[in-house]
Amino acid sequence: MLNNSANIKEPGLNVLPPGVERYIVNGGGLTGIQILPDDEIEIINNEGNQICEISVFDKEGKAEPAILNLKENKDASEIKKILSKKEESSLIALRQLKKRNLNISKSKSSVVFNKDTSWGEKLKIKSKDKCYCIFAAPGDEMLIHEQNPPTDLTIFVKRAKITKDKEHRLIPDPMYDPLNERTIDKATAISFQVKEGDYIQIISPTGRQCSDFVAFDTAKLNKRVEKGLDWQTTRTFMGSTFPGPGLFSKFYDTDHEPLIEVIRDTVGKHDTFNLACTSKYYEDAGYFGHPNCSDNLNSSMEKFGVQKKKGWHAINLFFNTSAGGLNSLLSDESFARPGDYVTFRALKDLTCGTSACPSDIDACNSWNPTDIFVRTYDKKKEFTKSFAFRMKTDSETKLTRNTGFYERTSKLTRNFVDARGFWLPNDYTKHGVINEYTACREKSVVIDLSSLRKFEILGPDSEELMNYTLTRNIKKLSVGQVVYSSMCYENGFMFDDGTLLKLSDHGFRWVCGDEYAGEWLKQQAKKRIILSLEL
Repeated sequence: MLNNSANIKEPGLNVLPPGVERYIVNGGGLTGIQILPDDEIEIINNEGNQICEISVFDKEGKAEPAILNLKENKDASEIKKILSKKEESSLIALRQLKKRNLNISKSKSSVVFNKDTSWGEKLKIKSKDKCYCIFAAPGDEMLIHEQNPPTDLTIFVKRAKITKDKEHRLIPDPMYDPLNERTIDKATAISFQVKEGDYIQIISPTGRQCSDFVAFDTAKLNKRVEKGLDWQTTRTFMGSTFPGPGLFSKFYDTDHEPLIEVIRDTVGKHDTFNLACTSKYYEDAGYFGHPNCSDNLNSSMEKFGVQKKKGWHAINLFFNTSAGGLNSLLSDESFARPGDYVTFRALKDLTCGTSACPSDIDACNSWNPTDIFVRTYDKKKEFTKSFAFRMKTDSETKLTRNTGFYERTSKLTRNFVDARGFWLPNDYTKHGVINEYTACREKSVVIDLSSLRKFEILGPDSEELMNYTLTRNIKKLSVGQVVYSSMCYENGFMFDDGTLLKLSDHGFRWVCGDEYAGEWLKQQAKKRIILSLEL
């Protein structure tokens, strides 16, 4: 097995063995990976019935699948089709191809797996030389009467040469050419300016590293009027005493003017909007002269004429805090993983400061301060507003997506909520909540149910599995019949509900709300197989 607990160096993180990297190729998407000589690649067909198309470019930029012991067997049509999409993975891959001067239009590809591949099937290959590879999981749009959705592939790369770094670092590939990129060395801070509309991406390369972010209206600052982010104004407008999981959507100054908007957050829980750490905090703990974010921000912001402060009102990025009993504030190790980030959009010309927190006396940086990485992008680029979620603790992040109805519904409202990874309308501005409620009672409504998960359960034992995992007697169902039921753990605790459609004598479709239901069904299927073998 690739996961080996003996190799875990940082408690609390799911760490792969040294030199092993994991990549997810989303169904209908692709992923580009730099491969080096003698690297071992393992491709896993997660759900089965999914082909994998691979294009390989040698160090001279020529298509050369033989480096991975593969044969060209088709034109790279599916990869080209995916690259033509305006989706994020396609834009990132296109930029990497352009950066390396690789011409996908003239390349061939290799196809591994087929439509009859069993779920969990693996393919292991070894690289003969340095190459850049595109792995795709192509597929047509799912038809309602067929079981043909494109599904995910998992790729493990075991590096032949293991880098002896103390920390595992991950900086995500950018979608576009950044305006600027800069590393904030641990226990320091930097300052910079951005124009209205520009994007600011703050990345934690090693994970579990906090960063304090401050911003001032540059136009007012040029008139020697300091108007920075203000916690009282922001919390008042947002209607919260403390930030909940994630971040506020906008942050304001004392003139009630918004300075920044949160566009993307891959962590989901951080920020108290308290002061950046101060010299007093360390002195009270007995660490006199300890570096602190407030002094570091004083030094970095001084060149822009900002007055020094004992403590800065700062957005406390990647800082894991919660409200305890008796109105107390608690903090613990950050939830940020390597490569996690927050992307802001400047709503005015801004003068900003960002730190890599130096605290090594408590859990906020896991007692091990590391670097922070900052990118800025031009306002002409486009980033979709999204937040990340993980189905399980060791799952890769998935970002909130628009549904197929977004183009229509976005013309009716701007009030969307994150429903299990999809943006769904919360209400329709021009109609009003009372009219919507009355329509539900007296007329008819159309509801966007894109966030529901759909699973196909196929095979001779599918009825037995569904009868075991649901609370209804599935054996009473006729082909074409649908029934509502609950899905429970073995102890009877309900974790999801949904509808089950009997498609055939050996085929069912389970439509539910929780993506974990698919994992649960897999686990139970494995247990039933093992039990039957033992008997």
